[in-house]
Amino acid sequence: MEDIRKRLEQEAQVINTERMPMGESNNKAFDVASRTTVWMADQGFSLNRVAKLIGEDAPKLSLILRGKYTGSPAQIDKVVNKLVNLMESRARKEKRPRGTPYIETSVAKAICSLIRNTEALCDDEGKIGVIIGDSGHGKSHCLRAYAQANRNTVYVQLDDAMTPTIMFGEIARAVGLDGSGSIAAITRRLIEGLQNRQIIVLLDECSGLKVKHLNQLRQILVVKARCPLIVAGNADLLKTVSQPTTRYGHESLDQFRSRSTQILDLDKLAGDKGGGLYTPEDIRKLYQYGGVKLTGDAVSALQRIARTRQSGRLRTCHHIVASLHASKVTDTGQITADLIAQAIQALDLPVNVYLPTRGPDAQEEQEQQIAKTA
Repeated sequence: MEDIRKRLEQEAQVINTERMPMGESNNKAFDVASRTTVWMADQGFSLNRVAKLIGEDAPKLSLILRGKYTGSPAQIDKVVNKLVNLMESRARKEKRPRGTPYIETSVAKAICSLIRNTEALCDDEGKIGVIIGDSGHGKSHCLRAYAQANRNTVYVQLDDAMTPTIMFGEIARAVGLDGSGSIAAITRRLIEGLQNRQIIVLLDECSGLKVKHLNQLRQILVVKARCPLIVAGNADLLKTVSQPTTRYGHESLDQFRSRSTQILDLDKLAGDKGGGLYTPEDIRKLYQYGGVKLTGDAVSALQRIARTRQSGRLRTCHHIVASLHASKVTDTGQITADLIAQAIQALDLPVNVYLPTRGPDAQEEQEQQIAKTA
């Protein structure tokens, strides 16, 4: 474990571009400015983009890069240090091995199937598909990739701070409509603009939506605009959708559920020990890149993590594999289950308590422990 930590620390120091100490000479500042100009050209970064990344004004940055800034040496030093930090940070990121941006895993196939079936079942009004899954399944990645590949689809990521007006405004802008004004004006434009278009709306991060929000989405997008609607979130969304309609104010859930074509529960599928999600092929597709080789027991260990609730699933798997690869603890690039267990302990991951690392029965054992303390 100590070896992994030390190697990661050493790796972080490999990129060691000379920083510009405060009060250094103009020659050193000119050298950094020259390297920045070349670096910007190599990266294809505009002056405005670099200025935005370091939080400085573009005109001021331009003068510093050309050696014509007349401000104090302290001001120049501050900007130069920001530039050096930016170049170092980007260099470290470029060194990290990366897999294919989008891989058609079992999760991706299941999500695509739900979207297409929901669209196919639409007639004189839209239908609703619901995707449930905790953090790390890759829901957002799959939904964004689907929207990019299918031009009749728009992807909108919500957040808990959004009011209904802001939410519908974001949806309107995503489909190319004016998203400003009152909620009445925005929804009217949505209805008029979508009625005769074959648009699928994918709404992500819907866990915080209340019953009244789901009803508004159903009324505007599904019934009046006749659009297929996909809502995705964690188990909180499922709890909201599944509430009894006998509760005051929840009567509209009958209408929402009657238009739902399917609820894709990724958490439930992932826990299916007879198959389900995260096959060995999925794991190898996702994590065998950049020279990484997974042994059979490593694949099984990553499968168990991906199938364990509240573990971070695929996101945690990626973090572990990337850390082991970066630390170069193995010359062959081969990662074993033992190394995965060591990495979990060495990194002291916040979700460590949920991670199954002790063998095939560890997941069931830990789930029982979690249930006892819940």
